[in-house]
Amino acid sequence: MVQHYLKSTWRNLTRNKVYTAINVVGLAIGVASCLLIFLYVQHELSYDKAFTKHDRIYRVVNNLIVGDDVEKASITHAALAPGLAGDYPEIEAATRMIDWNKKVLRLEEKALSIDHVFFVDSNYFDLFDYKLLEGNPKTALTEPNTMVISEEVAGKFFANPLDAMFSTLQIGGDSYKITGILRAVDAAHMKPNVLISLNSLPAELRERFKSNWFSTNSYTYILLRQPDLANALQAKLPDFVERRVAPARGDTKERVELYLQPLTYIHLNSDYLWEAFPVGNKSYIYIFSFVGIFILLIASINYMNLATARSVKRAREVGLRKVVGASRPQLIAQFLSESVLLTLLSLLIALVFVELLLPSFNSLTEKQIPSTYFTNPTLLLLIIGIGIFIGLVAGSYPALVLSHFRPVDILKSDKTPQGGGAMLRKALVVLQFTISLVLIIGTVVVYSQMHYLKKQDLGFTKEQVLVIDIPSGDSAIVSKMPVIKAELLRNPAITKVATAGMIPGEETGVIIFNVERDGKMTEKTMNTIWVDYDYFDLMGIPVKKGRNFSKDMPTDLDNGFIINEAAAKALGWTDNPIGKRIGGSDTTSGRVIGMTEDFNYKSLHSQIEPLVIMLAPENSGSLLARISPGHFSETMTYVESTWQRLAPTHPLDYTFLDDSFNQQYRAEEKMLTIFGYFAGLTILIACMGLFGLASFMAEQRTKEIGIRKVLGSSVSDIVLLLTKDFALLVLVAIVLACPIAWYGMDKWLQDFAYRTQISAWIFILSGLAALALAILTVSYKATRAALTDPVLALRSE
Repeated sequence: MVQHYLKSTWRNLTRNKVYTAINVVGLAIGVASCLLIFLYVQHELSYDKAFTKHDRIYRVVNNLIVGDDVEKASITHAALAPGLAGDYPEIEAATRMIDWNKKVLRLEEKALSIDHVFFVDSNYFDLFDYKLLEGNPKTALTEPNTMVISEEVAGKFFANPLDAMFSTLQIGGDSYKITGILRAVDAAHMKPNVLISLNSLPAELRERFKSNWFSTNSYTYILLRQPDLANALQAKLPDFVERRVAPARGDTKERVELYLQPLTYIHLNSDYLWEAFPVGNKSYIYIFSFVGIFILLIASINYMNLATARSVKRAREVGLRKVVGASRPQLIAQFLSESVLLTLLSLLIALVFVELLLPSFNSLTEKQIPSTYFTNPTLLLLIIGIGIFIGLVAGSYPALVLSHFRPVDILKSDKTPQGGGAMLRKALVVLQFTISLVLIIGTVVVYSQMHYLKKQDLGFTKEQVLVIDIPSGDSAIVSKMPVIKAELLRNPAITKVATAGMIPGEETGVIIFNVERDGKMTEKTMNTIWVDYDYFDLMGIPVKKGRNFSKDMPTDLDNGFIINEAAAKALGWTDNPIGKRIGGSDTTSGRVIGMTEDFNYKSLHSQIEPLVIMLAPENSGSLLARISPGHFSETMTYVESTWQRLAPTHPLDYTFLDDSFNQQYRAEEKMLTIFGYFAGLTILIACMGLFGLASFMAEQRTKEIGIRKVLGSSVSDIVLLLTKDFALLVLVAIVLACPIAWYGMDKWLQDFAYRTQISAWIFILSGLAALALAILTVSYKATRAALTDPVLALRSE
């Protein structure tokens, strides 16, 4: 019996090749797309779960509060980790990571600029059990001047990364022995390149760390003895602040609140400042999950729609089988088994698609997502279950309805069923195109927003600005900055040069300032950047009131402050802020000498906040050079040769300001690309289904078309007859999709302080594009049907 079902299935598949191809390929594309999205979502949700103690690891974060200002900081005081571990027995261990930013690592004559360098406590691997390709995690970081480097960094210095073991790298004037090679963990919120033993720091500095409750420079992690102790410990943290933190900080008005973050919570849920690595966005997980479900739904609707439509062609087969003795249960079993086998074939092809597309998908998402369905029994069973469900639903109409007819009714030519379920098929077509249109409109809105962000007036000129990274804390290169600037300016294509502590798009410093308000000094937390004398001229930021920093005014170095308009408004200095008293500490106090127009020093996700600009030519994180348009390659050759001549021991590490600033929208750019691909797939699948359905409808109305042609109908009349019903369905879908898409994209745009308008043209063009594709798809089959010789259609009459 099973062999008979398989033969019957094969005959039906080969007899209807176009139908089979549309159904199998359409469903396979939909399932493959859904699987790729599922793997992405699963990967995002798996962050930090590779660490065996992840359920007991928490990060300690703090809110720094001054009046109504709250700064949520992911970095904490260096004294926090040992303080908590010493006070609370429920903490098994506590460890710190201190970000040393980007450093130049040198092996003999080879020097490379490496980011994500951290000092860590020797017990770091007790919490984070990374796999070491070489080295003992228990002892790797116990000795001073030892480091563990990632496999990637080791590969940059050695042909075989394992050869790096026990070699010595130089950072500045210090040498560090490599005692471990770190295997990368892609799904982790921290991806360090270099881990240096905290014991490498001078003993007096480490001792000061134990009582440092002012500077926030450490990422603090704790390991609880039991996972369920977190709530009890959280309740004790206010008391810890009162006993240990507040007394050590004296009479400062800044209050500290401590909170515990579960390790696995950080990647998708953290909204704290100064994260060492970019965090994910939970809303995108929901968006992509819905997209995956929508694509699978469209593909499933396609499959079920065509299966029920094509079932009419098998009505006579059912009648003949009943005449020769087939029972209703046998017919039901045959139709259901055929449908399930077809869906399982589609699933098999979908898995092949996923394997072929996963490397490109990883490149698109910038992830290293493994194909886990063969090693994940739950996922594999879910995939098979979905296939069986789709097959059973799609096969239920021919199985249950056609098998119920009497053979004598089915075999009479004038009683042949006309397909049934016409309203259901129309509703499913509307649903398909509604979903497709929502995704298309969403893609256009995301594109429109990205275009708006890139064309928005930021208050400064970001184009044609070269940004050279200056390794932090490297006094040798900083001391050469005046000479390097002068040499660069000798090239006529380089019009301006300046240095800055950070560039627009990077996180600023945050300082509690003493400011003059209503004749008395009060505290106010404000963002801060450090620049040199030439910064405003190079960036094209106008000083609206007062003056710029001047080399002719030596007091500017310690006592001159420039603020933006937002700071003047926040402080109530709307009339004239010039001359107002302001100070960052007892040693940096002075007066406001200038006020700039507001400029977007952060991304356009947020409004412009109060900003204080301080003069610090020595605090140089970046060297900026404005290059005239044209002769770019020659100018860069000059920059490279000048750098090599004046700073031969430091690799030239550069980017461009516009590229760097736009990196803040990298997540949205990826979303746009992914959205675009999957929106295109949904339309493709929907049009494939429409083509199959149009083929079926044309076949059903062959005789009607023949009669109409005999009576004088033209080809265009026939095409209009066959396309108008489908066009009407797409119009209904447009009406339904527009409000849904508007609501969803309006919610998404609320994440931006500066946002484009959702214009009517987006809906009109998207709707017209979908309508045109649908009409073209149906018209092709309608034209072929209209050109058929009516004699062939009517010869049996």
